[in-house]
Amino acid sequence: MKKIICMLAMALLAIGAAQAQEQVRKMVIQKTNGQVMKCKTAEIETVTFEEVAVPTTVEEAEAMLVGYWKCNNPFLSFVLGEDINYFESTAFLIVTEDLEILLGYKAVDYLPNEYAGKILVYKSFGNDIIVNSDDPTMGDFFRYDYDTEGTALSFMNLDQNSFDAHFESYVEDGPTSIQDGTFYRVEPFEYIR
Repeated sequence: MKKIICMLAMALLAIGAAQAQEQVRKMVIQKTNGQVMKCKTAEIETVTFEEVAVPTTVEEAEAMLVGYWKCNNPFLSFVLGEDINYFESTAFLIVTEDLEILLGYKAVDYLPNEYAGKILVYKSFGNDIIVNSDDPTMGDFFRYDYDTEGTALSFMNLDQNSFDAHFESYVEDGPTSIQDGTFYRVEPFEYIR
């Protein structure tokens, strides 16, 4: 009888100790760049993996670039010069069906005219998209090289949802302006040319 009572007491103590220690389970994700992300498993509803399409030919890359792209930093803001106070810092690239590249900014809401809060095309870069035939995830929206100066707007890591961009303006003595940003695909929107 003593053995049974001792066994029951030990079992009750073990159950009580297990309930006293509340454990929080976390999902830990370690990325290839060394960054670690942790999330409580109780907060996770589902985990899914998606295939991200990347271009394998020049034609696929050109078709993938067509659309509306948004960058949440003041990418290419240097082109605005003194007008920068009239626009939000978010930049938009619009690549039309005929591969014309348009740069747009959203006008600030407090402008006292009909453009307040609307996306305005600020510049056209033409339709000089040059896709790298060896690696169609890279290329140039445009590249102008002269004897002593030039400008280029390059893209890399192109997939169906995003690309990294690099703008460089340079003179013979070296770069005068370099800006980087990441553009993400967004739904079509109205803009004013």
